[in-house]
Amino acid sequence: MAGENDLAQNPFNLAAERGRSLFDSRHRLVLSYQWSLPFWRQPHGWYQQALGNWQVNGIATVMSGTPFTVFDSNDVSVQGGAPEISGFSANRPNLVPGQNPNSGAQTPHAWLNASAFQRLIQDPNSPVQQFGTAGRNIAQGPGYANWDFSAFKNIPVAESKEFQFRAEFFNILNHTNFRLPDSDISSPTFNQILAARSPRLIQLALKFTF
Repeated sequence: MAGENDLAQNPFNLAAERGRSLFDSRHRLVLSYQWSLPFWRQPHGWYQQALGNWQVNGIATVMSGTPFTVFDSNDVSVQGGAPEISGFSANRPNLVPGQNPNSGAQTPHAWLNASAFQRLIQDPNSPVQQFGTAGRNIAQGPGYANWDFSAFKNIPVAESKEFQFRAEFFNILNHTNFRLPDSDISSPTFNQILAARSPRLIQLALKFTF
């Protein structure tokens, strides 16, 4: 869950909605390569047949985490929700002065500094609506690191005809990339990471070109 709502918490204070974009990853490095192995292009022995005409490819991506909003599914501001738009409440908690929300343990069980957020208690006798002081997208999610690798072998069978064997490895290092934590401060699993991206996947294929 990204905890992102399309409505302002307080429609009369749009300045409080200014914040980082959902896809604002401040640091991102992507390396891609393709190498046709130079040896045994014209194989003679069986081992040259097996080891020649290979091509290796890869894409490595490393990036810092993207931001998200901590929200409160309890409608303390009596603004109403917008489930038909995003399903998230626009209400946010208070940000405790002197606390950094991103100084938490950063583990799947407790990602943020939960002490930095304080839930609002609705006061039915308040003459004004109540809005939290926590800003939009002030929380930082987990980073991302992934390496996809593939190896192709071309097997000529006749003039202008060949087979291509493909072995493709997605997330070859099987690195765990966590998704965002539960950002609903009213949820019993608030601040816990409940899901991760795909583990290592292997795909084999044989293609005939003519």
